Amino acid sequence: METLTIEIPDKEVKIFKELLKKFNIKIVKTEVSETPNALTVKTIKDARTGKGVEKPIENVRSFIDSL
Repeated sequence: METLTIEIPDKEVKIFKELLKKFNIKIVKTEVSETPNALTVKTIKDARTGKGVEKPIENVRSFIDSL
């Protein structure tokens, strides 16, 4: 079995679902969480306040260049 993620235009969804149904292919909807987990939120907060680095990170490019 193989799992694929396919993005198709809204206007083609009906046709695509009919095709999948014809070949007995199951559609499984997945939910995408846009909210970062607690550890990520804490890490971002710490980076913005300068905890663990010399000074607060204001610009990703300048931070990467400083490494």
